[in-house]
Parts: sequence; structure tokens; C-alpha cells
Amino acid sequence: MFHRILFSSKYPIIQATKTLHMINTPVQRRNQAFCLLLVICFVVNQAFSQSYQTDEMQDLGAFAEENDFAIDFWEVTIKEQMGRERAESLVENLETMYTQHEDKNGDRVKYTFYNGHNNEPFYVLYNVILPLDKKEPAEVIIVLHGKDWDSQISQKYEKEKAAIQKKYLTKESQLYTCLSIQDSDIINHDEFLNKAKKYFNIKHISTNYDNIENSRIEQSTYGYIKTWEHFYFMENDPKNVHIAAVTGHHGEKSFMIGTPILINEY
Repeated sequence: MFHRILFSSKYPIIQATKTLHMINTPVQRRNQAFCLLLVICFVVNQAFSQSYQTDEMQDLGAFAEENDFAIDFWEVTIKEQMGRERAESLVENLETMYTQHEDKNGDRVKYTFYNGHNNEPFYVLYNVILPLDKKEPAEVIIVLHGKDWDSQISQKYEKEKAAIQKKYLTKESQLYTCLSIQDSDIINHDEFLNKAKKYFNIKHISTNYDNIENSRIEQSTYGYIKTWEHFYFMENDPKNVHIAAVTGHHGEKSFMIGTPILINEY
């Protein structure tokens, strides 16, 4: 790519090179060569200064490992809308491999397939939602869910996710991650938030307190992590990470961190 940019006949470097042949004085040639060097340095810098994109769940898992956090669970949800024929073909494919559960509700039919065993570090749920109105697009929701994380699980997760995306989905799919950490006597919300800020170098931070009655979310913090690809805008700032302090049904507390926004049912 850099070679094509550098030697394209329309690029200023070539024009500058042609000009050098027309210059006779040594001073002019040195000045022109210096300018040419600056242009080359600029092009090289642009070619190699793009943000390095990483897998969000891998980052969250490494964050938990480094801080010895007690994990409640981790979850990756992949969503995609697709044409009905392709979705029906997917249902036929999945039912040859996994047990099917069918749920008819209102104006749609939901097919659920479970891929997991007791000795596996995580399981996969395949959900295919077919509207009764055949003109409406179908929706596929695939969930990877586990309760532990280490280097072996990390490798298995990466392999499983890549296979799912290649076999069943396209580049149009949307991916959401969530990591839930248990509250303890040695860490509170502020300390967890500060560790996340430092580890991920979170920018554009904003915090909201939930005043909704019976809400399980006590506090939500949003921010932006440069190495994570997807983001949205909130109050004119990019956001792609969501941290929440959550109270469980029995009063237990946990801290959730996810991207680009937590979609789990608290």
C-alpha cells in the first residue's frame, strides 16, 4: 500500500522528484531534497499511526487476570439481521447438531440452540428469530457465556468466535461484551473504576446516577478506549465502554464493564 502511495504519478513526491531534475544549483537541490524527505516522513507516519484494534473480551479478561478479580461471569453477544431464507437455512443447519427449543410468541418464532457441556469453560447459545411477517428481516443473536477466564479459555474463545463469525455471520454483525466482577471487602466501585481508567487509558469520562425506582443500577460511567473499534456519540463525545455498579436480587453487589454499552439484563 505504501509503495502504491509513494510511487503514484499523481502524488506530490513524484512531482517533487521531477522538479529536482530541473534545478541546477546545489543549494536549491539540498533544500528540495529536505522538503522531499519531510513529505516521505509524513507519509510513513500516516501509514503506521493507525490505532491498533484489539478484541474487547480478550482485553477485559486480561484486565481481570492482572487484578486478580473474582469473576461472576463474562459474556459476548453477537447480533445480526439477515434475510429470511438465509435465517431458515441457519435453523436447518443448527438443528442437525444441537437440540432445538421453539418459542412462538406474538408475531415471531424464536429458535434456540444450546452448545455446551458441563466440562466446557463456556457455552454458546444460538437464537434465530423469524417474524411471522415474511417481509420482515430475521435476527440472529449468538451468545458466548462463561464464568472463568485464563490463557486456555482465551485461546478457545478466540477460536470459537472466529469460527462462528466465518460460518454463520457477516461483517455487518454487531458485537457486545460484558464482564461482571464480584464485589468484595478489598475493592469498591471507585477503586474498580480507577483501576479500569488506568488500565485502559479511558478518555471522555462521564458518570450518571440512576434515580429510577427499583433500578438495580446504582451508578453508570461511560468513556472511550482508543484501541476498541466501535463507538457511538454521547453529548458530542465518543463512547465505547460502560461501567456500572449493580445490586443483585438478593442485595449482592457487582461491577460490570462492557462495550460499547452493556445490554445484559441486570
